[in-house]
Amino acid sequence: MCGICGFLGEPTDIDRQAMLFALHHRGPDDTGEYDEKLPGGVLWFGHKRLAILDLSPAGHQPMSSPDGRYTITFNGEIYNFQEIKQELKKSGYHFLSRSDTEVILAAWDKWGCDAISRFRGMFAFGLWDRMEQCLWLVRDRLGEKPLYYLHQKNRFLFASEVRSLLASGIVERRLDADGLDSYLTFGSVTQPYSMVKDIKCLEAGCWLRYQNGSITRNLFWFLAEVGELEDRRRRQDLIPEVAGALLESFKLCMVADVPVALLLSGGVDSTSILALLTKNGYDNLGTFSIIFDADNQRYDEEYWSSRAAARFGSQHTRITVGLKEARAWIAQAANCMDQPSIDGFNTLLVSQAIANQGLKVAIAGQGSDEQFLGYPSRDYLKVFLALTKFSLPGWPIAAAHRLISLLGPSLSGFYRHGARLKNLLELFGPGNPYKQAYLAKYSVFNHIDLENLRGSKRPPQEGFVTLAGGGTPQGIWSRLELSNYLRNTLLRDGDQMSMACSLELRAPFCDHRLVELVTSLPIEQKVIPGRQKPLLVDAVNDELVTETARRTKMGFVLPIELWLRQGLLLSEPRGEPLGLSEAAVARVIRRFRQGQDFREYWTLAVLARWVEDQRLLPPLN
Repeated sequence: MCGICGFLGEPTDIDRQAMLFALHHRGPDDTGEYDEKLPGGVLWFGHKRLAILDLSPAGHQPMSSPDGRYTITFNGEIYNFQEIKQELKKSGYHFLSRSDTEVILAAWDKWGCDAISRFRGMFAFGLWDRMEQCLWLVRDRLGEKPLYYLHQKNRFLFASEVRSLLASGIVERRLDADGLDSYLTFGSVTQPYSMVKDIKCLEAGCWLRYQNGSITRNLFWFLAEVGELEDRRRRQDLIPEVAGALLESFKLCMVADVPVALLLSGGVDSTSILALLTKNGYDNLGTFSIIFDADNQRYDEEYWSSRAAARFGSQHTRITVGLKEARAWIAQAANCMDQPSIDGFNTLLVSQAIANQGLKVAIAGQGSDEQFLGYPSRDYLKVFLALTKFSLPGWPIAAAHRLISLLGPSLSGFYRHGARLKNLLELFGPGNPYKQAYLAKYSVFNHIDLENLRGSKRPPQEGFVTLAGGGTPQGIWSRLELSNYLRNTLLRDGDQMSMACSLELRAPFCDHRLVELVTSLPIEQKVIPGRQKPLLVDAVNDELVTETARRTKMGFVLPIELWLRQGLLLSEPRGEPLGLSEAAVARVIRRFRQGQDFREYWTLAVLARWVEDQRLLPPLN
């Protein structure tokens, strides 16, 4: 895991060292640069290394191919690099290191960009082809590793983080209007936008080629192409295939030349990882859990994480958190965010604890709920889709409000805060019913709220939702969550919060072959009334995992609302520096003080802190 950056073109005024320094937390073990003068300017790569595979100087980056044609700066892990390496050796390739970076170079030399289809892992890299005079950017399929870029008239810049591009000195420090709207909608920024004007996020599963001043982009993997199959095999015949895919992915994520730890929440996902790995020879794993002080114990799963650690003999560490720790932590958390997010703070806490033990790699359960349909939102999907049928021209908004108020009690178990029932108004608008349902479930500020905050008409929020193919309603919903919530919130937050602590976070449930298998299976294999994630539980086939799945799903959350109301202070947001209406912001603050609108308040408070830290101007529109 590393931090990468670079540019191609006119080098005037670009502060290379500042770009590298902004990525130091991502790779404190080594620093490297590559510089090549060209007729039209300069090609420069920068690299900050967190040494995990081949800890020797032979793994130094940027790295060039033996003939000098290709040079790469690479962030991530190719878990199956040994398999690819053996295939390349048969074709006459020789290797000087034990790193996966060298394998990428050789694979590109042999297969060109088709080599990407052979890579299993999480990756983002820039690759320079000296012969063709073109720069390639590549990002992994699910979007585990971030990659941002900026194109000006005579130069092209890229980096692992927005902060590195800001540090270049040539980027206008101004909020991006679309990025801001997407953040206000979901509490995180949706690809391909960023929070900074002119900076774009390379989409997951995409490559970009920059040559002669022009950009070509192509999606090499898209979840919509993974449809549901009419697989008529019996359940007992499917279970071994799923179990084998899970074990293969879990074992691949253990490939490292340093110890690997596990985030153990005590839920089905992390307990499943621990169970399968322990039963297959990975003994004495280091596991870490967050527990809360006496005032907040209802938020933690200490009983279950401790049981799992004891059953499988892991070396378990508990991190106790209360209001005192939260006060110190909140300031650090704001500084760790490359882009603002209302999620991910739990990942920062446990990542810091793991890094404090001298560890560099940890495994987490991200991606399981989305493909195994573990979120309770699927139970409300039929209601959501039924309500979209009331989307008639001229539907009176008062009537919609009335219907929502009548439905409120039946949906109260789904919405943690009554104010969020207003999001059901999204179901009465025009557009795709699944996108409307997704907005009803996940949006912080609905379209009416957004226009009040921004003080102007805004484009439809549907544009921030990626629809990934057809199929059964629950299958479509699964792919919606994989392509949106997982990608734009969970994986981005996992990366930025863990790497802020110089820790690599791996997500074995995000192995693309596992995702392709599970999402292609008939929905009746994944949803059985009265059972939580039955396909995963049956595939793992462990008594404790089965028992864990029988209890109510909790999720790995922090009691931030309680802490805020107990005196965890943040400077209150103001509208003008954010390009928002002062009256609308004041209304959110007032409702929060009245015991309402926590998510709305938290979204604005995080945004205000981040904008202040990054010294950004309001958007132009």
